[in-house]
Amino acid sequence: KIQRAMKLPASNTLLLILLSLHQIDHALSQGGGGGGAQTCTGVRTRFPAPGEGTCLPWDNQRLQIKNYPDDFGEILNKVDIYQCPSSGKRVIISNGIPDHEVTLQNQLAPCEVNWAVEMPLNPQVSSTKTEVPVRGMLAMAVNGVPAYGPQESDSANAVDGNGSVPGARFWYGHTGGNLVWHFHNPQMGKETFPSSTTLLGYAMDGFPIYGPLEDANVGQLDGCNGLVTGDGNYQYHVRAISQVDSSLEYCNGNSPETNWNYILGCYSGSVSNSNVFDSTTYNLDSDCFPDPNPAGSNTGSNTGSNPTDSPVSGPTPTSSTVPNGVNVIIMQPDDLLFFDEWGAPPNNPNQANANTNMPSAGMPNIERLRMNGLQMMQAYTASPMCGTSRYSTITGKYPSRAETNSGNPSSVTIPNTKLQGDDCARENVAAEFQANGYRTTMIGKWHLSQISDDEYAYDSAVETVKQCGFDNVAGLYVENLVANADSFNSYADGTFSHNMEWITHEAIQIINEDSDKPFFMYFNPTVPHGSNSIDMALNDFTCRDTAAGTMAFDPMIPGMTQEYGNCADYRQSIIDRSNSEDDYGSIWLDDSVGALLQALESKGILDNTIFLFQMDHGMDVKGGIVEGGTRIPQFIHYPSGISAGTKLNVPVSTIDIGATMLDFAGITPSYTLDGLSWKKALESSSQEAYLKDGRCLFFEISQDRAVRCGCYKYLSIFDVNDSTTVTRGARRGLDIDYTNLYDLCGGTSDYITAKDNNQEATNLLVSDSTNENASKLLAALGCHLERTDGVNQGFQDCNLFDAPADDPAQSPTGSPIGESSSESSSAVSSSALLSILAAWFGYGLLAL
Repeated sequence: KIQRAMKLPASNTLLLILLSLHQIDHALSQGGGGGGAQTCTGVRTRFPAPGEGTCLPWDNQRLQIKNYPDDFGEILNKVDIYQCPSSGKRVIISNGIPDHEVTLQNQLAPCEVNWAVEMPLNPQVSSTKTEVPVRGMLAMAVNGVPAYGPQESDSANAVDGNGSVPGARFWYGHTGGNLVWHFHNPQMGKETFPSSTTLLGYAMDGFPIYGPLEDANVGQLDGCNGLVTGDGNYQYHVRAISQVDSSLEYCNGNSPETNWNYILGCYSGSVSNSNVFDSTTYNLDSDCFPDPNPAGSNTGSNTGSNPTDSPVSGPTPTSSTVPNGVNVIIMQPDDLLFFDEWGAPPNNPNQANANTNMPSAGMPNIERLRMNGLQMMQAYTASPMCGTSRYSTITGKYPSRAETNSGNPSSVTIPNTKLQGDDCARENVAAEFQANGYRTTMIGKWHLSQISDDEYAYDSAVETVKQCGFDNVAGLYVENLVANADSFNSYADGTFSHNMEWITHEAIQIINEDSDKPFFMYFNPTVPHGSNSIDMALNDFTCRDTAAGTMAFDPMIPGMTQEYGNCADYRQSIIDRSNSEDDYGSIWLDDSVGALLQALESKGILDNTIFLFQMDHGMDVKGGIVEGGTRIPQFIHYPSGISAGTKLNVPVSTIDIGATMLDFAGITPSYTLDGLSWKKALESSSQEAYLKDGRCLFFEISQDRAVRCGCYKYLSIFDVNDSTTVTRGARRGLDIDYTNLYDLCGGTSDYITAKDNNQEATNLLVSDSTNENASKLLAALGCHLERTDGVNQGFQDCNLFDAPADDPAQSPTGSPIGESSSESSSAVSSSALLSILAAWFGYGLLAL
């Protein structure tokens, strides 16, 4: 085996014999076998290495430095960590190849090893301790490389530098005679000693292993190197080399607690159910799923008497981690489907039983946001096109209020709905955060500035967007990409396409900035918008092809490209994980979410970051103000403020995002928003009831308008012969007239989501033209038209009844149409009707 690995000629007999004698002894010891292994208790736990795969071609290159990934060729690090709750296992599957620079301290090149390691998912501290292996595997690092005991084949200390086997003491590890790369050093593959909150790996008894404590706190560790955190969890901490007395004998008498306790001093838990298998023949149990937090996040606090000295209590509070210094990310991908798993609205009548399922490979990172945070069950966009929806998100106002709009009713379209004047300078969420000391960043698709085609240049477009409240603008797509060469323009000239690696890399640079200020980030992926082929983006372009020019390198992004070592292989993995081209954008997007989460975890700020994920509009009837165009999924992940698995089953809108995010940050907005904060509704039943039954939401596209109050929705069309709502709805089996009334609850008190029960297929005004609910909603709609008039705008309340007294102040109060204010209701209703008649005279008399 050694002759094959080193490619030695058979004539080198003496060299081969001498080398074999030494390396065979080392190989046996590294595998947990005999070879003179010294134990203290007589108990030896063994976890032999499984079969090997391809070897790196580095034989006879001693003392050569190998850079990752450039020098590793096609043999790159691969590791997957799974949780298996039913069977109670954590499973680590890897190829054992390091993911960092190494120096070859001997003549042997490492081979891929088919690791499949099982250990307890929820380990328990045992009443008795167990001795760790002397030289064999005692843990698995998070990069999938095993960590071994502190001795070498001559029983010498492998870590303090006096051992006879070359390379054992270094942080990057070395290869033994069995060609398995492994660590003895407690840094476990980290070039510098990590902090006490950094997860390094998992011991074979299942407990996590973190970085070392400060010298003053080492005394809090037990003999196995463990402690109980403030939340009651047990975990290990490695010791810095200076924290171990290597002058002592390895054994502490016949105690299982050994003296050379660099990584572990002993096992505190049982290893009886831990096993190593060959991954090529290993089958995961059906209950296993990818670990949503494989890099780990230590947020516990030590149980000692002085909490301020706790080594595991997290970073020292700064303005970015103390209350009201919360970080905020709003992600709004372009044209994403509303998957059934997310509680989509009913299908259109022509496809009543159609399924819209996620890719079979799953979308685990977006699912992590949903399952571990708040899911809005009835979220809406104020307007069902990408640019108009983004206006409502970034301003907290209805797009009919845009300074670039005019008329009564104004025509809400993408060209007419831009940030200009006060909308850009101060009346938007980014400007509010910026004025309150936040670092503000815009990344991805913008679509909200008036930049003429013949005047566009990337750098000047960046400066234009910065004027709207952003300190940083990067990865900018100022408008849509185009489909083909016939449509090329100065915005999209054919030299670049969708590039999720580029924009994700730019976002991570902001996250990793060394700053004591919190950040606000508006992150808008271009995928999966079909204006430019995603298949073409993945196959015909590279990560280096950007709207800002050609990058000089492939960005190495943990969770995306880093695991593959280059852009091309990573992009091929997207294709390999997809069932069809329809999956490409969703998988690419999900990887980006995972990379951002990983960056937040590594920075130690995930728990104090609000990550809001939403669609820009529905795709079933894009451009129509029916449910298939306005309903969107919306998930809010905020571990420090929102419990996992929370759901809010009331209507909310994109106009509410600004008010709510500012509310969480403790910022009172300096301008009036149409939206209101739903923060209190998470705790107050009266607030929740108001959002469900008393508040009215409005929807706008072109000159068409709709309103939903409680279960009822009123839809009014300006011109049935020139309406995207009418034409696109008709293609999907919806017969939409000038005036339409729907009961979205179907006679119940709960919003209906059954896919084959579309309530917009039945216009209640056809059978009951004087329906009293129509009168109430029509009055609300008239009120909204008055307050968003292009000339005389106001912010009067247009809801069914007053909000509770403790309602946040972002939304105006007073109830012009509610039953509790009949006098006011009558006056405003009459005015509203007259307003509608005047504004929509072409069909108003017929409709009313």
